[in-house]
Amino acid sequence: MSTPSMAEAGPRPDTGSGTRLAVLGSPIGHSKSPAIHAAAYEVLGLDWRYERFDIPAGELASFMAGRGGGWRGFSVTMPLKQEARDFASSLDPAAARIGAVNTLVFDGAEGSALAHGWNTDVTGFIAALGEAGVDRAARVRLLGAGGTAAAVVAALPSLETRELSIVVRAPERARGLAELAEALGIRVEVLTFAQFDALPPLEKAAELAVNTVPGDRDDLSVDHSWARDSLLFDVLYDPWPTKLATRWAAAGGSVVSGLELLLAQALVQVRLFTGRGESEPLPHEAEVRAAMRTAALRVSE
Repeated sequence: MSTPSMAEAGPRPDTGSGTRLAVLGSPIGHSKSPAIHAAAYEVLGLDWRYERFDIPAGELASFMAGRGGGWRGFSVTMPLKQEARDFASSLDPAAARIGAVNTLVFDGAEGSALAHGWNTDVTGFIAALGEAGVDRAARVRLLGAGGTAAAVVAALPSLETRELSIVVRAPERARGLAELAEALGIRVEVLTFAQFDALPPLEKAAELAVNTVPGDRDDLSVDHSWARDSLLFDVLYDPWPTKLATRWAAAGGSVVSGLELLLAQALVQVRLFTGRGESEPLPHEAEVRAAMRTAALRVSE
């Protein structure tokens, strides 16, 4: 499997009607992606259709085999990110590093076209933090060890992170994540939630805390002494605010919603789907970004 350059997204697609895109995963009915992407393509003047398909684990290959023509690409969410990696004929460096793909871009419209695999969560996480005014975080506390957590770890070198604590229920689940962090030159420790809660507040303190654990958790101790100078990036966004975000703000800390990650990584996907590189701006990108945000908030109402 080859690895394309970061600026390589395949040929420029046809801008006419008939082009199809979709988000794949399970469950998928709650996804904001159709509304967000539709808003982007409307601003760009592209008559493209963006759908959603509920594809359970283990069924991505059969779906792809019968997809037919007309597809530009797919957004991929849980539980299919590893299957999408296996389906892709080539991977961008981030997807190769963390072993997960959330974006497939075809090199043609025919049903036999090959797909390049990307992980836009890494670039999206960095961009969302930048919007919040964070471009450096020497110490990071990461809750959870799933696919999103891997994207966070892959982004840490861009933040000049030197020290990482991974907080999980089962330490063995964080083994691969810890190895990835160490390979990136980051000093890492793995703690259970009970072990982390037992630490003195100053040992918990960090410039950035990231929650990737599913579910609206309220069992983490949060107090003023270690949250006040930290930013919490909670990748959850529905419902919002989460219990953790509410307690973090009450303790004097800053909070960023996972909606920012959703929008930032989706904007990168739009760039890729329209034949651009991850960092190549769209025409009227500020207007596109604003339309995507409005669409996401409208779906939340």
